[in-house]
Amino acid sequence: QEARVTRADALRVLEYNDVRWELEAFGGGTRLTLRHNIDRRFISMGAAGWHICFDVLDQLLSGTPIGRIVGGEAMKFGGWQRLNAEYAKQFGVEPPGCTANAPKP
Repeated sequence: QEARVTRADALRVLEYNDVRWELEAFGGGTRLTLRHNIDRRFISMGAAGWHICFDVLDQLLSGTPIGRIVGGEAMKFGGWQRLNAEYAKQFGVEPPGCTANAPKP
């Protein structure tokens, strides 16, 4: 999928499609804020996917890379179902795939 960059402020903001990354000084380090506009029906899936992406990044930065995990691969990753269910509970939504009418992940 092509990305259309709508804002790029070096070392501060990158925004494309429905995603916005922001960096700001915080304490003695840097805070990363990620905003992703997503259909509320799929918010738990998106949160679980991003959670795994950041786990992969954490492993890479700590010197123990585990390789790239994207899209449908993340849903096969250990713990994704648990994360999806937990985020659904936190957001007060029904996880997709839990009802007969919901789209399958």
